[in-house]
Amino acid sequence: MKAVDVASGSCLIDLDDLSREDRPRVGNKAATLGEMLRSGFPVPEGVVLTVDAFDAFMAANGFAGDSTPAEIESAPLPADVERVLRAVADRFEGVPLAVRSSGVAEDLPGASFAGQYESVLDVRGADAIVDAARHCWASAFSSRVAAYGAALGDGGGASMAVLIQRLVPAVAAGVAFTANPVTGDRGETVVSAVRGLGERLVAGEATPDEWIVRAGAVVCQRAGEGSIDTDQARAVADLARRVEAHFGTPQDIEWAIADGIVFLLQARPMTALPEPVDWRPPLPGGWARNLRLGEWLGDPVTPLFESWLLARLEDRFHEGMRASVPIPLPRPLHAVVNGWYFYSLSTFPTSLRSMAWIMLRYFLPSLLVRPRRAVMMIPQTARFGVELFVREWRESVLPRHRALVARGDEQMERLQAEGLVELIDGLADDAGEYFFSIMGVAGFATKAEIPLAAFYRRHLHPRIGGSHLWLLRGLFAPSIEAYGHAVEGLDWVFPTLGERGAAPSDAAVASERRSRLEAERMAVEQDARSALASEPKLLARFDKVVTTAQRFQPLREEQVFWFTLGWPLMRRAVRRLGELLYERGQLADPDQVFFITHHELLVALGGSEDNRELGSEAVRRRAAWDGQRRLVPPLIIGEMAPILKRFLGAAEEAVRMPGSGNASGLRGIAASPGRATGPVRVIRSASEFDRLQPGDVLVAPITTPAWTPLFATAVAVVTDTGGVASHSSVVAREYGIPAVVGTGDATSRLRDGQIVTVDGAAGIVQPGS
Repeated sequence: MKAVDVASGSCLIDLDDLSREDRPRVGNKAATLGEMLRSGFPVPEGVVLTVDAFDAFMAANGFAGDSTPAEIESAPLPADVERVLRAVADRFEGVPLAVRSSGVAEDLPGASFAGQYESVLDVRGADAIVDAARHCWASAFSSRVAAYGAALGDGGGASMAVLIQRLVPAVAAGVAFTANPVTGDRGETVVSAVRGLGERLVAGEATPDEWIVRAGAVVCQRAGEGSIDTDQARAVADLARRVEAHFGTPQDIEWAIADGIVFLLQARPMTALPEPVDWRPPLPGGWARNLRLGEWLGDPVTPLFESWLLARLEDRFHEGMRASVPIPLPRPLHAVVNGWYFYSLSTFPTSLRSMAWIMLRYFLPSLLVRPRRAVMMIPQTARFGVELFVREWRESVLPRHRALVARGDEQMERLQAEGLVELIDGLADDAGEYFFSIMGVAGFATKAEIPLAAFYRRHLHPRIGGSHLWLLRGLFAPSIEAYGHAVEGLDWVFPTLGERGAAPSDAAVASERRSRLEAERMAVEQDARSALASEPKLLARFDKVVTTAQRFQPLREEQVFWFTLGWPLMRRAVRRLGELLYERGQLADPDQVFFITHHELLVALGGSEDNRELGSEAVRRRAAWDGQRRLVPPLIIGEMAPILKRFLGAAEEAVRMPGSGNASGLRGIAASPGRATGPVRVIRSASEFDRLQPGDVLVAPITTPAWTPLFATAVAVVTDTGGVASHSSVVAREYGIPAVVGTGDATSRLRDGQIVTVDGAAGIVQPGS
């Protein structure tokens, strides 16, 4: 290529003659690839038509910065420039080429302009090269480039070079990031791949395979295309890491594979990369995001909630546990890491030896004094004490709970600051005691479902197939209208469903659905009983486990329904306190109160200290909280004890339909049976509820009662957290839609519009249909 005679003053430069210092003349893409080629990287050979040619073209046609793409496309090239391009065609002798834009404002650390400029592939012959170069220039004047540049405070399209290279006949192509663009983890390389040319990925015409490579270990996250294998994913990651090492910063590369070689097509610094997130816990042991109160928290916690309501909730329900069996509990009961709540797994036995010690030291003595309470602390014996808890809830806990909220509602408007604080304290303590009752009664729904699932796997699936989940549908009809106090999450920063408003459900549709699901359930019951008819003992066991499981599923929802009855009242009281501080000039907005701590609130109300900085600190914390909401925390941090890991793993596998253990895709807990295919809609909060369209697959961090209206619209539900008898599981069954819960990170791994198939009985979410 160096033999090309350029009569127009060196407006054509060989790619391997370039370095980053040549950016002003050839643009960032070409300069970077030239340096990579000179440094021994596998970059396809090529030449660059410099910015000089672009400037000559603009001047010859009298164009300015406000020219349109159509004007550029139809204008003639200066004779010298056209002669140079035709000489390039002669040199490449008709082989297919890739003609790509290389903007001077492109691929900068603060502005990638990724996907804004145009490329033309499979270009053959002189006329096609001329047209392709003009097309690349025209893209600098498109409306999308102008909008992107304006958003950055930069025109973006002032100077344009054109890169002409041999086209790589790719069998697979894609992109790779040397840091996880979602978490900021610099130790992970994320590889996305499609079959054939990478334009299918850039144009959004394909859902790419996704691989995560860390320290040589390769994990396939998604493989609908089947484009590359493990060794190829590792080779792409190695190339990307070498590029990163060369430039010293995390890189976003484009690549293609042909003839067993991984070619580098583009390299640019990653922009908008979040700071690395460290999920190491502050103390040893394991910590879980989706246990106990964690199942109700799909967002980072706010300072006032964590230091006041959450603290009192935990203290009260653990007091109830200690009243049953006085086991010393470790402190703290939870940790907040990057704003997210994690419950301490040190409250559970960590080994068989520690379990034996707890049994001898605490359980057996309690069994002699309060037997029906003590047995509730062990899943295997809870059935002997659950009826006491059911009776206490109906006769004492629930009436007291409702009366306290009603009394507080009647008194609140007359209360001053001190009275409001006392009101919240009382409601928080009562909610904690109620949650202990939930652990006993609603929590038994899980304890009742596991034996049914195990029985079905062993005795019924080999005979009639299917899943036990079909036996747990059509048991009650969720009532949206009654959910005024339903919450998006336990954190009181969020308005309740009553505050937001919810469209009433269609009674006729709900009745038809309930009848249909009930008929389907009864048909499965009949098949099960027929299959066991010749074995009376097994049939009797089946009747017992299915009756118990079916009784406690609707009972769980009934009890949980009343849990957050006091949340609207507590929110009103907290906002009243915020208004007091606003009136005193201590906060710039009443809602800033949610972003100060309990101690800071009491000090501010007392007026004993200068709190002029309280509002600015609340603003800083709100900004940090907004950033933390974009994180996808792991389900477990720290080290989970092997005995607990085995126990939880066994419970998860017990509810999964046999034969689906090796299925590929995103795995979670099998929650509601059936298969459904549709586009993903990631909904992270109630403010996005209206984005869900009929036929969508709802993908959410969690769901709580406030999310119930969405189940009438979605064809399936997938959540990051949740368990066997969580809200998502139970309500999805009653809406007759499949659900997979506890996936860990579905909200980050699935994208809006991506077509997936949800298999609720298998606990698998697969790309495509």
